[in-house]
Amino acid sequence: MSDKPGYRRPQAGTQPDYLHPAYQSTNTRSPSKPLVFIPHSLSEITGPSIGAESIQERDNDLTAQHEGQPQGERIIIHGRVLDENGLPVPGILVEIWQANAAGRYNHDRDLHDAPLDPNFTGTGRTVTDADGWYQFQTIKPGPTPGATTTMPGARRISIFRCSGRAFLPAW
Repeated sequence: MSDKPGYRRPQAGTQPDYLHPAYQSTNTRSPSKPLVFIPHSLSEITGPSIGAESIQERDNDLTAQHEGQPQGERIIIHGRVLDENGLPVPGILVEIWQANAAGRYNHDRDLHDAPLDPNFTGTGRTVTDADGWYQFQTIKPGPTPGATTTMPGARRISIFRCSGRAFLPAW
């Protein structure tokens, strides 16, 4: 028996609707049929435990991973991982993947005509501390082309198996 609290799905009415007609891009991205409930497996509830020993010294500093300095405005991204009860979750692997200052990802499938920066790979990782906090030193990414519009500087941040995007305000 585990002393960890069980994972609970959000209660009905606590999350925004998937489809919001006034926001046109949801018309093509929202499910048109009812969602199928799939019970979580034990590994999704408990997950693996990642130790700090697998993280290298400069993994969370995307500006210091190469001999030269990357182009772009230096910024710090930080956050805190909390469980559904609002308690900090220590030892969670957090990964970041982002475009460079010109808006191009260092990936073979990124066909954007912006230049690559030889001093910026755009990936990093760290482990949350005892209070659930994490931090990355990086650069502000340039806008990337989207399917229907240009996306503002965005990062993909993965926390365990959940992932999302962090958007920067327009300064």
